[in-house]
Amino acid sequence: MLKKFLTILISIFVLSSLTVFAGEDWSSYDGIDNAWDGQKSITNKQFEETMDALQARSKKKEAKKREKKLKKFKGSSLTPEMDAHNEELVNEQPDEKLDENQLISVPVDFIVNGELVERGFYKVEGEKKSDGVYILLYQAHVLKAKIKAKETNDDFEQEYIKFAKILPCNDHQMKIIFGCVDFNAFAYITFIEPECVF
Repeated sequence: MLKKFLTILISIFVLSSLTVFAGEDWSSYDGIDNAWDGQKSITNKQFEETMDALQARSKKKEAKKREKKLKKFKGSSLTPEMDAHNEELVNEQPDEKLDENQLISVPVDFIVNGELVERGFYKVEGEKKSDGVYILLYQAHVLKAKIKAKETNDDFEQEYIKFAKILPCNDHQMKIIFGCVDFNAFAYITFIEPECVF
């Protein structure tokens, strides 16, 4: 009995709300011209001031959260640059991005495996195979030269683990050195001396 009563009550409520919506006239749009009345426009300066205030507030909240976390640790460091409570700490960025390859500029045309390779910029990659190591020179995605290299433990006094450089040797040769996490290598390449133009 209760279910029937609730069903009848809900249906009466739904039907009465439908008649209210049907009674309204949606064909007049007289109020649309005044829809934006009462709202004022803001300038760029006001917008920027508001954004700065919001960013300052969020930074303040982050500082409070950070301080709350730091309160768990007792004591402080003997050196101020290592102190956890020092607000001027900055995350150090690595000196070199870990990139897949290095970029070198070869200033002269050179010969690899009996073929002429033109001067220009080359991406350098290393490849270690069962028959030895190779230094690969790319322009865009095109392999321009595959140079058989000699693996070495010498780091050529380079500052980084990953490096590629060209070093002059004599009048007709230069040395290309390459280093990565897996191996260090070098190879000699013969270059064509440019003609003098007067």
